[in-house]
Amino acid sequence: LVVSFPYSNMRYVAALPGETAECVCHGLNLVFSHVGMVPRVLVFDNATGVGRRRADGTVTQTRLFSLFCAHYGFETRFCNPCSGHEKGSTENAVGFLRRNLMVPTPSAEGWDRLTDAWLERCDEIAHADHYREDVPIRDLFGTDLDHMLPLPPSMFDACDWRDVKTDRTGTVTIDSNRYLAGPKWHSMRLMAGVRALRVELRSMDGEPIVTLERRWGHSPDTAMDPLSLLAIIARKPRSWGESPIRSDFPEETRMLLDRMEPRERGPLVDDIRRAAVASGFHAAAMAVAEIVAAGRRPDRAAIDQTARRIAQGDGPESRARLDAYSRFMREDDGE
Repeated sequence: LVVSFPYSNMRYVAALPGETAECVCHGLNLVFSHVGMVPRVLVFDNATGVGRRRADGTVTQTRLFSLFCAHYGFETRFCNPCSGHEKGSTENAVGFLRRNLMVPTPSAEGWDRLTDAWLERCDEIAHADHYREDVPIRDLFGTDLDHMLPLPPSMFDACDWRDVKTDRTGTVTIDSNRYLAGPKWHSMRLMAGVRALRVELRSMDGEPIVTLERRWGHSPDTAMDPLSLLAIIARKPRSWGESPIRSDFPEETRMLLDRMEPRERGPLVDDIRRAAVASGFHAAAMAVAEIVAAGRRPDRAAIDQTARRIAQGDGPESRARLDAYSRFMREDDGE
């Protein structure tokens, strides 16, 4: 999402996974917060996600974007496809930012982290002189800021709430992708809060159920929260064989849980869940596999300590090996 200020030639860009109303509002939220002000008028080059253009040329805004406009108090206009001069500023900004910020292909830990890096880089570029005025772009942008609106006390929550129904496994389908609420919520109506990067599921009474990463395109996998499923398995260890996260465990951990009696499996799964809260599901599951490979019996303390080391990026070769100390102590006793 590229935002251009024609007077000063200031440009900002936000990284987003799609062109929906949630993404447009989320990206503008980030730009407004970074700038500290809100433009009085926004002219859109592409109305995708913001609204639909009718046959007569007028645009009908989506409900979410209409609420977004009311929250910040700005006006909107849309470029006329027959008037090329209206698109020049944005098109030039898109090309400039592609050449200067996106070559080579950037990488980041997430969409918002990438946006933060790009916004900072845009501020650095603004130290250069304006191509006509021969003064720094940031100085001219100060004049732009003088004519903008102040930010409201709270940021707009760019969330589209929908009424959805789960199937018999407790899964809902949103925009062709599947999200698991849990077996407890099977065949029930729920509220789904769809944001640019997250999907929040709640009961019809407003009780939070789970928040999952939003999927884009047509993902073959079901989005799920391993921690919530681990809690169910710990309470009902006989459900392990049918659990959707069974295949996500390392082979050693999975084989160990398969062999266990239900009364033993439940406490171990609960130990894994507790370690996963601090270190993540992958680290906790790998911790059990490494403990078993070392010939030891996994317990809560060992799983938690090993999982924390794995989460910090420590490999097996960097961990403390106590066998050398044991040999030293035995030799010392013999003397």
